[in-house]
Parts: sequence; structure tokens; C-alpha cells
Amino acid sequence: MNSSTNEIRVRVDQIERLLMFDYEPGSEEALFDICDRSGQVVKTGEVRGPVTQVRVTDLEGEEYYLMVLDGELSTVKSFQLRKVA
Repeated sequence: MNSSTNEIRVRVDQIERLLMFDYEPGSEEALFDICDRSGQVVKTGEVRGPVTQVRVTDLEGEEYYLMVLDGELSTVKSFQLRKVA
């Protein structure tokens, strides 16, 4: 498995509550899951490479994991959300 071809770069706009991740899918059926700390899937959708944007206004916690499922490959990246005052 070549890890450089399935690298994910994650950015979070804390003000707009928008998760953006760079990932060029290798298959047309690439999907993402956002999981909480316990591993429960809280959001899912299609990867729309090269940049996928996901609104995260409904997520209450602080620590999450982004998992991209692309054919036989799966890649996981953690990210943090700050509480908005």
C-alpha cells in the first residue's frame, strides 16, 4: 500500500464550522465517514475530490476522526473542533 497516494490534508474553518479535506479519489465510489471518539459514525457522504467540504455545525464534540473509504483503501485522519462561544 502506497501511503503517499492516499494522503489526506484536513483543514477546519472554526468560524464557518466547515471541514475541508484534500483527497483525490481513486474510485468513483469513494466515501467518507466522520466518527466520534467512541467510533460511532456521526456523518457520512461522498468524496468530491480534489477538495471535499463538509458542514459540521451539528457536531457537538471536540475530537473526531475522518475516514475515507476508496475502493480497497481506507485512510483515517483525526481532527479537532473548538467550542464556539
